[in-house]
Amino acid sequence: MILFNKAKKSHYETLGIAKTAVDAEIKRAYFGLVRKYQPDRSPEEFKVIRAAYETLSDKQKRAEYDAIGELPGSIAPLFHEAQRFDRVGRHDKAAELYVKILKRHPELDNVREQYAKSLMADNKTGKACEIWAELCRRYPDNPYYARELAESYLERGWHKKALNEVRRALTLDRSSISGWSLLISCIAVDAKNKDIWNELKNLATEALEAVKAVKVNEWEKIHLYCYAFITAGIKNSVIARGHLREIIRLTREGGRNGRTDGEHALIEILRTIPSEGMTDFYPELKELADLLPNIDDVLARIKLDDIRLNFEIEGLVKKGFPEIFRDLLRILNAEFDEFDEFEEDGYEYEVMAIECLILQDKHIYDPQLKRLKEKFPELYALHSSFFNEALRTRDPDKMIYQRSKKINKFKREAGLDNEDTESAPEQTIRRTQPKVGRNDPCPCGSGKKYKRCCGV
Repeated sequence: MILFNKAKKSHYETLGIAKTAVDAEIKRAYFGLVRKYQPDRSPEEFKVIRAAYETLSDKQKRAEYDAIGELPGSIAPLFHEAQRFDRVGRHDKAAELYVKILKRHPELDNVREQYAKSLMADNKTGKACEIWAELCRRYPDNPYYARELAESYLERGWHKKALNEVRRALTLDRSSISGWSLLISCIAVDAKNKDIWNELKNLATEALEAVKAVKVNEWEKIHLYCYAFITAGIKNSVIARGHLREIIRLTREGGRNGRTDGEHALIEILRTIPSEGMTDFYPELKELADLLPNIDDVLARIKLDDIRLNFEIEGLVKKGFPEIFRDLLRILNAEFDEFDEFEEDGYEYEVMAIECLILQDKHIYDPQLKRLKEKFPELYALHSSFFNEALRTRDPDKMIYQRSKKINKFKREAGLDNEDTESAPEQTIRRTQPKVGRNDPCPCGSGKKYKRCCGV
């Protein structure tokens, strides 16, 4: 108990660790002391140990504690005011106050850190790089400063410098999840290069092994599994699904922090990978989303709903619907953000061509349209105006003719006419089957007259 009879110690001294201690070292020191000073036998000592652990194990609380821990009394009010400006987004005002403090006390590196962070938040990355670089020169063995410098380089657009610095940070601390995540981000900048995907996949695997080796709590690995999933993506669905299952397991077992990290991972996944590439993973994504109280991101919620629609569309054929319905709904639910106006118009006329095929065999497709409306109203609503008109019309040839004229006009204007034919006449899509009369037997095989069955 002599440890606690001395003058008030800092949280670092209480746990017996250095100021540069990483998360694993903090946890190791805490659990070691708790075994010695158990809450039922040494309640006062335990309270001190617990307070130190709760502060240093939380990144934000630790940063604030480090920043104000050794400030001279006359400087504290200025520092608190600067932090208030930072919290409300007035980073320029905060930076001015940090400069005033540093003019009086240039030895306060904790204030210098906060100044660099304010500059980063204010998009003044050049000056921030200079500050972090100076701190790295003075403390070459500090992995935190190396990671911050790498991140400022990355924000600045200096990818090679960022990559070199984050690799140096990882030689100092291989157990840093943020370090591995930052390394993956640096490499992923060049993700347009197809050869980079294998490197990213291998890197994510290496990161998971490095974190596993130092026995970091499992739910803290969620972000690395997230990056591993994103880099594998649709390139290797087996590996990607394995990473996603791990995120689900860790979220389920990790308590409140695990759920929070799982939500961040889900949002990152949904924001990064296109909806159409995620259809096969929808069951797992839904399972993960169901574990979370809510998804605090509008875009992510929209993206998840879009993936759900794609999943239902892809499953139509297995449920007995014709492939032509799936193909039409695929196009209607596609995202056109990446296409120019010409390509988007092309999709519009591709839709018309499929409509003509449906109308051509209306007597076959009408029962399936009615079933789609009943069983999958949300999918039916994607093109309800056409579906309703197709079910009501008694003259499908007229609808075919109208669409054929628009398609041929578009082809002429776009220069898509057959180049081998100098003046090809306009062609109208015609039915291949004889027209069914209202008093003829219904093609669906019910035995009823067409007008009493599918022709209603």
